[in-house]
Amino acid sequence: MDEDLELLREINNHSAYNQVVLKGTCSFCGDKVTFRQRSYDGLKASDIVKSVMIPVQCEGCHSLLIYSNNEKKLYPTPMLPCLNELPEEINQYYTEGVKCISADSPNGAVTLFRKVIHALGIHYGIAKKNDSKNLYTIVKELHEKGHIVKKIKDALLGVKDIGNDGAHINENEPDLEQAIKLKQLIDVVLNSTVLCDKHIDFVNSMHSK
Repeated sequence: MDEDLELLREINNHSAYNQVVLKGTCSFCGDKVTFRQRSYDGLKASDIVKSVMIPVQCEGCHSLLIYSNNEKKLYPTPMLPCLNELPEEINQYYTEGVKCISADSPNGAVTLFRKVIHALGIHYGIAKKNDSKNLYTIVKELHEKGHIVKKIKDALLGVKDIGNDGAHINENEPDLEQAIKLKQLIDVVLNSTVLCDKHIDFVNSMHSK
């Protein structure tokens, strides 16, 4: 997720203090910015020369972040972009899943994306809260009732299977790359269902005037 981070000069030394040392995406404002190396309050820059965690400041919103010199990574990590205008009963699980990716928690992310499927079933009246209906049946009915095409059905079944791996201890522990791929699949699914419905309703409302 930090593949866009680029060191502009050697970091974590006295001469770099107060200099622009890094560019990338700010975790707070979400913009592509440059970062200045800072020192902790009460410490001189020379006191943190041997530190592996270096304070940096966003040149855009002026937020303070920490750059890990060992991991070549910003903390807090930038959050992946989320879909907007989702129904709340879906958005709560979707957004939490994306936050789990930013927190390096792939098990949490894939388990929550699995919940998004259940929430999608509830949205379309195919499932209920505390439902004993399994996710395979929910996905099958979403397809049979015309809410999703076969390609999307297969994508949802993939989300279900990896979500199962994240919820149980087994040899198929999901990693961060899988969680990011699942997020991309979930985005496709939600764009082609609930968000597509919104766009169609908007177009129809404009036509009826």
